Amino acid sequence: MRIVISGEENLLNDTLHAVLTSQRFLTVTAAEAKPDIIIRIHTQGSESVEFLHNAANSGIRVPILVLAERVPDSDVRQILAMGAAGILLRDTAARHIPWAIPAISNGCRVVSPEISESMISEYLRNGVMTPQEESARERICRLSRREHEVLHLLSRGMSNREIAGTLFISPETVKDHVRAIRSKLGAPTRVQAAHVAWLARIAATESAA
Repeated sequence: MRIVISGEENLLNDTLHAVLTSQRFLTVTAAEAKPDIIIRIHTQGSESVEFLHNAANSGIRVPILVLAERVPDSDVRQILAMGAAGILLRDTAARHIPWAIPAISNGCRVVSPEISESMISEYLRNGVMTPQEESARERICRLSRREHEVLHLLSRGMSNREIAGTLFISPETVKDHVRAIRSKLGAPTRVQAAHVAWLARIAATESAA
């Protein structure tokens, strides 16, 4: 299995490197061969969001496993919403890589047990929207039906050209919609607009204005 390691590779410690080698996972560069899985290493989980967005816009369809030192629950949800195949904490990744990579290759998503425990706890206690989620819902209500559709596709990592093809409109029209969406949501970038959509819980399901 060919694996490309990218990001802050200096954080890949000897133990983790030894595990990859012992499991007969072949680490390659992107220029050498098309990888089966990309391992993206970051210090902060939030740094992975923009990478995932750019990867989707670049047409990368290879599963991406994120390794990070610190991943708040909010980042976990957003990283998974942006299409990551999994998230492992770097300090404990060596224990989980042997089962995580085969699971990903079989189409599953994986998270470190430490992360899943936190997610389960939050799920069990979560019954009320946070102030950030309420604010996002209010801003989403400013959008037209078409802007909802564009934001839904943008939140899935689609480029303007891909959105145009899906909605049967021109890329220039999509660009105008994205500009209007960013203005109404108070989002300087596409990534931040997608974050507002995720907070408002529309990234996975379309909704009408």
